[in-house]
Amino acid sequence: MSPVDASIVVVGAGPAGLAAAHALAQRGERRILVLDRDDAPGGLPRFCHHAGFGWEFTHRLETGPRFARRLLAALDPEAVTVIPRTTVLAVHPGPEVEILGAELGHQRLRPRAVVLATGIRERPRSARLVPGRRPERGVLTTGQLQQFVARGVAVGGRRAVVVGTEHVAFSVLFTARRAGLAVVAMIGAEDRVMSYAGAAWAARLVGVPIHLDSSIEDIEGDARVEAVIVRGPGGPRRIACDTVVFCGDFIPDAPLVAASGIALDRGTAGPIVDQFGRTSAPGVFAAGNLLRAVESSGRAAIEGARVGGNVGAYLGGRLGWDASATPIGVGSGLAYAMPQRWAAPGGSGEALAICLGALVDMPQARLCVRAEGATRWMGAPTRILRKRRLTLPPAALAAVAGARAAEISVEGA
Repeated sequence: MSPVDASIVVVGAGPAGLAAAHALAQRGERRILVLDRDDAPGGLPRFCHHAGFGWEFTHRLETGPRFARRLLAALDPEAVTVIPRTTVLAVHPGPEVEILGAELGHQRLRPRAVVLATGIRERPRSARLVPGRRPERGVLTTGQLQQFVARGVAVGGRRAVVVGTEHVAFSVLFTARRAGLAVVAMIGAEDRVMSYAGAAWAARLVGVPIHLDSSIEDIEGDARVEAVIVRGPGGPRRIACDTVVFCGDFIPDAPLVAASGIALDRGTAGPIVDQFGRTSAPGVFAAGNLLRAVESSGRAAIEGARVGGNVGAYLGGRLGWDASATPIGVGSGLAYAMPQRWAAPGGSGEALAICLGALVDMPQARLCVRAEGATRWMGAPTRILRKRRLTLPPAALAAVAGARAAEISVEGA
C-alpha cells in the first residue's frame, strides 16, 4: 500500500493505536496506515521490562516489550502498514493529514478517517518548577531512565532519589536496579502514597524510605547531581545522591491536537470527545491516554479497540457524526470527566468507559449526575481517592442525552 492511498491513518503506534488498527482490520477495513515519530512501534511499553503490561487486554502477566510485540504480531500485514520515524504535523479539515518523516518526506494524506492515539508524556523538572542548580548530568524522568536501560546506555550514577509516589514511581525501583542504581529515597508532595499501599510496603521492605508532605527545594551539583535538599514536616534535610528521577505527573501528549485546532478540554489537557471517541473535527477520533492521564496499557488497548470499532462503524455508515451531543461538566470534588460530551444513542458504536479525576480523598462519597436542575443518577457510597481509577457506568449518563448540559459532582455520603 502506498501511504498516499491510506483510507485510515492512525497516529501513534502504542497500545491504543495498534489495538485500533487491529480492530479496524478485523472488521474488514484495508489500507490502514499507522504512523509513529519514534524509531520503532510499541509506544512506552517497549522500554519497560517489568511485568504487568496489558493485563486487562490479554489477561497475561507480560513485560512491556512482550506486550508490544504481541500487539504488533496480531496485525494483518495485508491490511495494516506501520511506518515509524514519521511526525504528523497537523490534521486539517477533510480530514487531511500533514506528515514529515525519514521514509515518506513531507506529504499531505487524505484518508477517510483519522485516529489520534499519541499517548502521554511526563512533565520534566522545568515544568514542575523545581528550584536549584542545573547539573549537567543526573536529572532524568522515568521515561528517560527506561530508555537508557532498554538501549544499553550507561546512566553513570550509583545513588538515586525518586520524586513521586504514583504507580510508575515504584516501577523505577526495578528499572534503577537494572541501571546499577540504588534508590536511597522517594519524595512525595502529597500526604499519602499515590500508588497502592502494597507498593509502599514493598519499598520500605527493601530499605527505601518514603518522605511524604515533602518537596525538593534545592539540587546541588554542577557537573553532576551531588545531593538534594528536601523540605518536609521535620524541616529541611540533605540527601546525598548523584541521580534524581522525576516520576509521573503525566499529561496527554497533545501538541498535535492543539496544532490542528481540535477542541481541547482544560481538565484533561486532551481532546474533547464524545462516548464514541469522536472529536470536534469530523472524521477524527481519539483514543487511549491522549484522552486523560493516566490509564494502564491494557485499558488503553481496550479503548483503542473500541474506538477502532467505532471508526469502522462510521466508515460503514452505521455511526453518524453527531454535533448535538450534551456537554458534560464537572462540579464539586472533580478535576475532569471523560468523555466530555454524550451523544444520543444510535448506530452500532461502543461507548468508552466514563473516567473521572478526583480532586480530594473522600472515605465515603457519592457520584451524582445532574441535568437541567434535576438529579438524573446517583451512585452508591464509595471511597474516592486522588490519582486512582474512578469510573461511572454508562447508565449514569444515558439519561442526559438530549439535555442542554449535564454535570457530574461528588457529594459526601
